[in-house]
Amino acid sequence: MFTFKRSKDKQEPIFYIDEKPVYTQFKKDDKIRIPPFRDSQTYLDSDEFRERYGLSRKDGKELKKSIQSDIVPESKLKSKFYEIRRDLNQRLYNEIDLRGTNKTISWKFPQKPKQWATTSLVIGSSGVGKTHLVRSWIEEALKRKKKRKFIYISPEFEVDTTLQKLRNNGRWKNYFRGIDVSDKAFKDSEKTSAAAWWDETIYPILEKAEEGVTVVLDDAPDAMVNRQLQKYLIKTLRTGRHRKVAVISIQHNVRGGKWTSQSFSSVANIFLFPRGGGKGKQVEFMNETLGLTRRRANELVDIFSESSHWMAIHSWSPVVLYGEKYAIWV
Repeated sequence: MFTFKRSKDKQEPIFYIDEKPVYTQFKKDDKIRIPPFRDSQTYLDSDEFRERYGLSRKDGKELKKSIQSDIVPESKLKSKFYEIRRDLNQRLYNEIDLRGTNKTISWKFPQKPKQWATTSLVIGSSGVGKTHLVRSWIEEALKRKKKRKFIYISPEFEVDTTLQKLRNNGRWKNYFRGIDVSDKAFKDSEKTSAAAWWDETIYPILEKAEEGVTVVLDDAPDAMVNRQLQKYLIKTLRTGRHRKVAVISIQHNVRGGKWTSQSFSSVANIFLFPRGGGKGKQVEFMNETLGLTRRRANELVDIFSESSHWMAIHSWSPVVLYGEKYAIWV
């Protein structure tokens, strides 16, 4: 069940609706559940309602009247009525639907800057807005009174215009540090090998990362020190919580080999881009990883692609899918 009420002292929100934190609990409680945001009248009139339950327009119209009056139809639709009513009642607890409203769902870093920010994987094809999304999270955290620290590693750090505001903001220089791992940066370092560059220059910065730091690895496979970064990523995904050092890995492919295999079993959040390429791979991934039928996975990807730029999978218990306008337990 989704709720605005924290049920445990140290419970962290799954996401936010505008600036309001949203929590989850397994026990149903009508007093604290988040009420529906989407107008039920609009939903019962929609193609989405008829398509979800396989209804003709005539049947949809009859069932709409029955559901609104809570009177069982004396027709072939009797069993369908009970099925739909049961499903709609369940959805009051396991869904949030903000479509048609001015409210928005977002993910944020924990409010306490020393608190571990867990782990995230951001996957999408070129140009879908991966770096833009991560930058927006970082900027929100840096605008707070109590700021979190970041280390951003990218082979395009000095040339990526998306990062310009973070690179050039003097107010944030004590909280945001960039490391360029491009071919040019390696040549400029005058080190004899990529291994020496890693051992003597890059890794010492990561090793000294203090509690609460979030390390972002952006397109690490293209870095001169990609082997070292891959090893660092896998290790930090497993053990970073002990040092309270978080990691965000930005990748191009859902099936990214060693770059994603360990991530899928370790990360708290996986962010995908349903409007970009690779929709079939996203459906397949949700089918295999979450146990959803291909039909249901395809329906959900369609919902998110129509209402949100991104789609997140909160993979730790409880498993929740959410985007800018819709969230559901799975």
